[in-house]
Amino acid sequence: MFTKISAGLLKRSIRHKHFNHFWDKNDGMRADINFVHAPSIFDFRKRNLKEGPLSDVIPSTPLFEMYPVGFVSMLGYAIRNGYRARISNIAVLMLSDRNFDVDRYIKSLDSEIFGIDLHWLPHVHGAFNVARLIRKYHPNSKILLGGFSSSYFATDIMESNQDIDFILAGDFVEKQLIRLLEANERGTPLEEVPNLVFRKEGRIITNPRLKDPDPGDAVYLDYSVLFKNAFKYHDIKGHLPYYSWIQNPTGMTVIQRGCQLNCGFCGGSNFAYRNNYFSSSPVRRAPQRVAEEMEVIRDTISSPIFLAGDVRMAGEKYYTELFSEIRNRGLDLPLLTEYFEPPTESYLEMLSRYVSEYSCEISPESSNEAIRRRAGKHYSNAELEKSIENASRLGSKKFDVYYSIGLPEQTVDRVLEDCSYMEKMMYRFRNKEMAVHGFIAPLAPFIDPGSLFYEKSEQFGYRIKARKIMDYYDLLDRGISWEDFLNYETKWMSKEDIVRATYQSGLREAEIGNKLGFITSNEKNEIQTNIMGYMNGLPYTPKDDKSKHLTYLQKEIEWSHRHSLTAVSITVFIYHQYEFIRRAIMSS
Repeated sequence: MFTKISAGLLKRSIRHKHFNHFWDKNDGMRADINFVHAPSIFDFRKRNLKEGPLSDVIPSTPLFEMYPVGFVSMLGYAIRNGYRARISNIAVLMLSDRNFDVDRYIKSLDSEIFGIDLHWLPHVHGAFNVARLIRKYHPNSKILLGGFSSSYFATDIMESNQDIDFILAGDFVEKQLIRLLEANERGTPLEEVPNLVFRKEGRIITNPRLKDPDPGDAVYLDYSVLFKNAFKYHDIKGHLPYYSWIQNPTGMTVIQRGCQLNCGFCGGSNFAYRNNYFSSSPVRRAPQRVAEEMEVIRDTISSPIFLAGDVRMAGEKYYTELFSEIRNRGLDLPLLTEYFEPPTESYLEMLSRYVSEYSCEISPESSNEAIRRRAGKHYSNAELEKSIENASRLGSKKFDVYYSIGLPEQTVDRVLEDCSYMEKMMYRFRNKEMAVHGFIAPLAPFIDPGSLFYEKSEQFGYRIKARKIMDYYDLLDRGISWEDFLNYETKWMSKEDIVRATYQSGLREAEIGNKLGFITSNEKNEIQTNIMGYMNGLPYTPKDDKSKHLTYLQKEIEWSHRHSLTAVSITVFIYHQYEFIRRAIMSS
């Protein structure tokens, strides 16, 4: 009786507007800048989409609801400079509640400038549709785009989309954002805002880039500001980094912008970065600042931390300073480290002395060394295997290895050879404390603009279908299945071959995962049934909230659930429980 009465009261409370308002709605407070993140495909709740494996090896769902980490930095920088700023992750809000009213939410916002990220190109459909709604409900506000894709297509966007007022092109634009906010506030000339692309008297004006000897000094990933802001605006979900973050919060810090390598598919490679986004690459951040961000993560959410960028390749002086900072600050949080080349034994020995719990990940792209070199990575399988062996001996908790589909000289048979190689590696470490997990996914849905494969497509054997910004919008607007979105094929694999190789490798990976005990037989059958449904147009069971991947039931970032208690982490836990109960009741 008590349970029924309590459930009934809770159900009425959740549906009552005042209870829901506390968690989900902003309180009408005005912002100078509202950072808005849209889903990849705006009308995903109305279309019967088959997103497939588009996000199988990243934390977010196929709607790419994870906003760029630059949001956190720009939010904090704007607030520290006296401006009112907030984040509205519309993608998370749409995913978490099928009845969420996007129009009503956008209408309720109040901001001088709405900054929409168009960093990853798959967001063009969502970004443009959200811009249209903002223009509809806030005709006097300005709409700003930023990120790699908007920078690359800046002129094209300004010519084809009249809803967009400004683009802040390039990287490291925190300082330029403040200049724009000042110009908007004081009415000073927009020509004085570096990096800005705008219209004047029917002409598109592109301002010179800011010449800054220390561009990274304004970059600061302060999670404490993120959470203070979430409570200030009564909008926790709107500030979440991605949908599943509330279940297992993970912090992130970045050692550099840009890259020293030229992986052919990467829109953030040395070639792409220097030619499109910043004059030098990479630009490394001070080890002290990185450690300071880790300290903030400990004091706020006390979660595992993803250290983005290959710290070993930054050099012994750099990583020695960083590890010393970690020890001196008493930081003892699980650390997920990524590598562009296999980490050496001496480096791993030092890492294990300074960090009590860590895991590793690397992306060799292919087990075929010739294909790997063609993709821009120059190390052997023997070097990779030796590095994994050293990591196992030196205390790594997990080692993730990622492979790609759609590379030069790659065929369907060679993709399946990658699966066999992954099985061998995973089997070799099956009884050791450190598990090895292999993942494989297509370069999807697009080849990154600015990358070597995109800019020199014929040289690398690619046929690129889309070249203009509206070409990409149309692919996402008209497509239903993930293969409809693909913008490329190669001399060695047609679109149909890429799709077939993806499905066949997914079926194989499910078998391997079950054989090695990573997934149960029921989970294997669920994965394979869904893949067969995708392949043959048969019924399958998509997840309403898109929280599960097609091939891998567990996202790779969920490697450690070790958290300590802080005021914020307790609040996050309570909110997670509330969300769990709310979804259960609303679906009953």
